Amino acid sequence: MALRELRVSNLAVIDEARLSFDEGFTVLTGETGSGKSMCVNALRAALGGRLEPETVRVGAAAARVAAVFDNPSPRLRARRAELGIPDDDLITLSREVPATGRATCRIDGALVSQSVLRELGDLCVDVTAQGTSHRMLRRGWQREVLDAFSGVEGATVRAANAGAFQAWRAAADAEAAARRAASTSAVELRRARDLVEDLGPIRMRPGEDAELQVERLRLRHAARIAECALSLAEASGGDDQSAADRLAAAIGVGADLAAVDSGLSTLLEEADALVDRLRELAMDARRHAGEITVDEARLTAIEERLDVLTRVTRRHGSLEAARIELDRAAGLVASVDGEAGAIGSLEVAAEARRAEAGAAAAALSAVRAEAARRLERAVTAELRSLELPHARFRVVLTRSLEVDGVDTGDGTPVRCGPSGIDEVDFRLAPNRDSVPMPLDEGPSGGELGRLALALSAVVSEDEAPVLVLDEVDTGIGGETAARVGDVLARIGRTRQVIAITHRPEIAARAASHLTITKRDRPGGPEATATAVTGGERVREIARLMSGRTTEAALRRAAELLEEGASGDRGTPGVRTMQ
Repeated sequence: MALRELRVSNLAVIDEARLSFDEGFTVLTGETGSGKSMCVNALRAALGGRLEPETVRVGAAAARVAAVFDNPSPRLRARRAELGIPDDDLITLSREVPATGRATCRIDGALVSQSVLRELGDLCVDVTAQGTSHRMLRRGWQREVLDAFSGVEGATVRAANAGAFQAWRAAADAEAAARRAASTSAVELRRARDLVEDLGPIRMRPGEDAELQVERLRLRHAARIAECALSLAEASGGDDQSAADRLAAAIGVGADLAAVDSGLSTLLEEADALVDRLRELAMDARRHAGEITVDEARLTAIEERLDVLTRVTRRHGSLEAARIELDRAAGLVASVDGEAGAIGSLEVAAEARRAEAGAAAAALSAVRAEAARRLERAVTAELRSLELPHARFRVVLTRSLEVDGVDTGDGTPVRCGPSGIDEVDFRLAPNRDSVPMPLDEGPSGGELGRLALALSAVVSEDEAPVLVLDEVDTGIGGETAARVGDVLARIGRTRQVIAITHRPEIAARAASHLTITKRDRPGGPEATATAVTGGERVREIARLMSGRTTEAALRRAAELLEEGASGDRGTPGVRTMQ
């Protein structure tokens, strides 16, 4: 997945801007205050972040931002489908913030809430601004990173743990259901048995009372129905005085005049058709009269059945309500009779599944512990190459006690879930004498920023969001900046990276380069974004070095670009997140 286009309209110093991005590593450069960070703010707004009305360009009715991504990840496609948004190879997240009033959020043009936009935005982009990556601070994500680094073996034991956990929970639920049934009070059970004995033999059917009421009315009026049918038969075609015979006689009288008058001919044809229909009606009426029987025995049986159903309706409100109560009572009686004797076997099964879940969780924990030590060494090595020579990265695995948890072999029950028993905590000690601290407590923004780079260099995610870094060069320079640039270029081989920088060493390592330029206009300052290549890029690198494009600066800029193009950007030790 990659960010292909960022469209910005009427946001602060930006009137209209359209930034296009390539895959790999891209840098944004420009003078201080030119609007580089505002581009990142625009992207964050499109992803569901905060954007205050005060940032709307003076004189504009609203600010608009839109981010277009291609090749959405399977997880992103699935979430979009859940929202009822048609699938596509592109996904557009957009936001409109009026100068007054409420902002609107859209995904592929469909109106969504800001929380939904933020949810999908988190799947698209990981923004590290001023050293802070909210994703990196989440303990759940830290566990995912460690599991990814454990490789194929880790994926195998994770799947085994998830299956064992689900089997244990299913067995435990079955035991709990049996115990609930066995603990049913005697009064409640007696009431259920009485209800089954009372309503069970009745064998009620849905809509039975309405059907019987209709049949009862027919039986009560059977004689009159038959008499009426016979009258219809006699009147329409019974004898010489019937309507059919009289009409046929009239047709015979005027038959020889049909050729004389066309109007009469038409009437005679219609009359002839009516004769046939009247005779059919007479036959149908006689047939129906023959089918009507006066069945006093059936009528008596229906009356008795309706009396029974009426009593049930009065007691329970309706036949449907009675059937629901009967089903519930029958289920309770069956569970008590059938499950009470099975509690022992269910308990044995649940304990066996608990033991299997504990063993699977212990195996996963062992793989994580080994992977944690390797990840510590790999990330620490990266941090030291990023000018943190005394940094120490630690991965702390902890467990929480839980009485109903699993036993991993030491006799202590611990909490277990689909992801196992481990709580993963990344910690960093940036200096020689410091103690490794949780990421949300001790490290500075600059230190967190370098840790984010180190982790991205060591572990690659299959569904990696775009990595965006604002002010990635804070507090570094010289050789360290060049090393940061090399790391970013290396990360760019497996995921898209977009970085704002003031350092020429970093900018020279990028595969593509955008510059942000601000110009004063009559309507206010205006920022534009331009892709630079060739000589223009050499001049921009020279400007970053000394603020001027002297011959010496241009030569050094060309050297930096050549170094960046030929630098070692291998990916040793990289593991992929599944």
